[in-house]
Amino acid sequence: MQCLVVDTQAARLDNTMIAFLEAGLQVTGTSSLLVAEACMRRSLVDVLVIDKGRKGPDHARLLRLAEMRNNRLVTLFITPTVERDSDPVPRAYPSVHCVLGADVDPGLVAKLALASLAEKTVCSGLDAEPLLTRVAFSTETGEDAPVFHSSRAMTDRVAA
Repeated sequence: MQCLVVDTQAARLDNTMIAFLEAGLQVTGTSSLLVAEACMRRSLVDVLVIDKGRKGPDHARLLRLAEMRNNRLVTLFITPTVERDSDPVPRAYPSVHCVLGADVDPGLVAKLALASLAEKTVCSGLDAEPLLTRVAFSTETGEDAPVFHSSRAMTDRVAA
């Protein structure tokens, strides 16, 4: 899994990259939108962490490019104004799974991204079904045992 962290605060950028590396993801980090766009064009990014320090058409262009390149992208949006951005940002960018405060722990950011990656659903109207049936092989009993995953129905997004 490839993660791209775009953050204007150097210390938070470093700590977030470390958290994702410790979680087992390949990570690229930058504070430059030009570098982020070049990375996005040359590799498939599964997780995008971006801070609100980026405004304007370049910010929107990067998010649109990321969503266009990977329709299963998970985006975590970091902002100092969570209350104001919680509704409009996910509506504007379907890949946004979390809107987080600027002071959020980087380890929590990585955990939320991994949880969002694990939780993929297909929504048709009001019903939601997992994309894959997940069965784990039990080494103790030698039998297949179900692995239970919750699924969330998102009525405002309907998969084609």
